[in-house]
Amino acid sequence: MKKFLQQTLASFLGSLASLSLLALLSSGGLFILIVVLLSMSSTPKIENQSALVFNLNSQISDYQRESDLNSLLGGNNTENLTLRDITYAINKAAEDKRISVLYLDGSRGNLITGYASLTEINDALEKFKASGKKIIAYNVSAGEQDYFITSIADEIILNPMGGMEMNGLASSQLFFASALEKYGIGVQVVRVGKYKSAVEPFILDNYSPESKLQTQDLIDDLWNSYIENVTNNRDLKAGEINNIADNKGILQASEAKNLKIIDQIKYEDEIISQLKTITNSENEDNFRKISIKDYITANPEETSSSNQIAILYVEGTIVDGEGRIGEVGGNRYVAEIRKIRQNDDIKGVIVRINSPGGSAIASELILRELQLTAKEKPVVVSMGDVAASGGYWISTAGEKVFASNNTITGSIGVFGLIFNVEDIAQNNGINNEVVKTNKFADLGNGFAPKTDAELSVIQQGVDQVYDLFLERVSKARNLPMEKVVEIAQGRVWSGQAAQKIGLIDEIGGLDKSLEYLNEKLELNNNYQLISYPEKRSWQVELINQLSGAKLNSNLTDKETLLKMIWEENTELQLREILKNPHQIYSILPYKLNIK
Repeated sequence: MKKFLQQTLASFLGSLASLSLLALLSSGGLFILIVVLLSMSSTPKIENQSALVFNLNSQISDYQRESDLNSLLGGNNTENLTLRDITYAINKAAEDKRISVLYLDGSRGNLITGYASLTEINDALEKFKASGKKIIAYNVSAGEQDYFITSIADEIILNPMGGMEMNGLASSQLFFASALEKYGIGVQVVRVGKYKSAVEPFILDNYSPESKLQTQDLIDDLWNSYIENVTNNRDLKAGEINNIADNKGILQASEAKNLKIIDQIKYEDEIISQLKTITNSENEDNFRKISIKDYITANPEETSSSNQIAILYVEGTIVDGEGRIGEVGGNRYVAEIRKIRQNDDIKGVIVRINSPGGSAIASELILRELQLTAKEKPVVVSMGDVAASGGYWISTAGEKVFASNNTITGSIGVFGLIFNVEDIAQNNGINNEVVKTNKFADLGNGFAPKTDAELSVIQQGVDQVYDLFLERVSKARNLPMEKVVEIAQGRVWSGQAAQKIGLIDEIGGLDKSLEYLNEKLELNNNYQLISYPEKRSWQVELINQLSGAKLNSNLTDKETLLKMIWEENTELQLREILKNPHQIYSILPYKLNIK
């Protein structure tokens, strides 16, 4: 019935769009429509001595996701770019004689993306700079992420009223144990791995020693990598960066210049005048320029080769079924991988993982299809900002695994989380009575805590999944089981630490994994890249959003607040836990809000 309603609604939306088009044509709007279509289809022109402009306030993701309804309706003005868009454009522009300078434009806001992605952008910037062309960076105000890549610029400029944040990295976590107890909500946990701390916010009021240790080690690795990158780019020393972080935290523009963190203090109009001179522009108001998006439109990647390399983007939380936009649906990805396997033109596969994990079952389904594919064509893994838990589970399909120094990975562990509302129900005059045929028939009842026998049943399932996880890692990484047990336990690792303990093979980004496949398959750079999964339309997103409308409209203000706090601090979806109380998860310890 639900599928029928979805198909009916999609058909209705398509018909509505057609009627709107007919109305436009019948009302004398043909000329306007033609003008709009021509303007949309025109190819941007790249003039000589142009500046390639990288808007730092772009929304950066691994994969260009399905149409977002808010952006479709004009609710989001942020430019959307994929990481490959950025690195491809910068690498191409380094060899393009029409591009004379690269402008890192922070006038509209700041970078918000992970450090692994920033590392791949920095690698592309290094190649651009090595070509002999200038890089100019400008910020109104800047944070550590902005400075991570702008530090490579030949000239770093800050607005006179701007500031520079350089206060180190921190990760904060909310804990709900006392609040849940106060409101009479019981929580029971089954887990394996002393570092598998995804459940701790619901049973503790602060970090466990193990969780605190792994978080400290992780952010220390990321900070050391940050300092190494900045000091390689600038004439600065590690001690100077740490001294600023410990004693200043935030620098005003004049302080940043005095400490040689930046080079110049100027207003944006002064930067524009400078760029007009560099690009020899005659326009009084602006300089000769082209955005990354327009540059790619004017310089698309070659698509004529019959040799194809598929990039499967595994980006988002892993869930059962088809999944919503921004999620990795197990069933959907199984179908996509089968398409890849059955396409004879596809010679090799890169699995690009940017996922904290999720459903253990969905992760195993995806892994199985990748293993079958690996028997017919090479499969390699490229890890993005995060490839942990279920994301790492999937990575065991790769014959070669690449990651950045700053990738968050590992978290080899499993857990189940069980809520009960017995106290809060009884306090409000609600009683629950069960009639059953067998001892465990009411295992899914959320109105009573689980007995020891019931917890034992669930624990057996968790143990079985964990043992399977260890077996997958041991076989894929060629590591003794004792070693895997030691480095698993649900602990997260940075990419550089993961390489030392054997969880990944090489440090490098997506481009490096492409180079590996190109060499292995002897393609001599004669290949076409094909992206998967296939994109879904905005109509599908609308249907998905409408399907959850009833739930949202029934939430009280307190429930809405709880839901918001929950989803800001955990990768888990509350609705999924309530709907599947015995689901087994392999997911990051918590949402790592590293700032």
